[in-house]
Amino acid sequence: MKNRVSPDNKILKDVTRRIVTSVKPQRVLLFGSAVRGKMTGDSDLDVLVVMRAPVHRRRTAQKIYRSLHGTGIAIDVVVATEKDIQKYGQSAGTILKTVLQEGRVLYEA
Repeated sequence: MKNRVSPDNKILKDVTRRIVTSVKPQRVLLFGSAVRGKMTGDSDLDVLVVMRAPVHRRRTAQKIYRSLHGTGIAIDVVVATEKDIQKYGQSAGTILKTVLQEGRVLYEA
């Protein structure tokens, strides 16, 4: 069994700042192993970036990934809109439902 670690608050603040500066989201939520207390040294950070208005998800994610270059940690980004949250947030088996149930808010406009 691998040793469990917690994400460093300094890193979380830096990641959040970079995301907010690059795409000006409505919300940023941390989810996955970092929130469940199962993060190991090999884990990445899972982040949901919620945009207010419709966006091209892939381009927005690419912009976020570029802004996160040099953080020294692997980060997995999911981009959604508030409309997506309303439409799919309670649908069983969706990542959005999981994030809404377990996620930790890092930023809210």
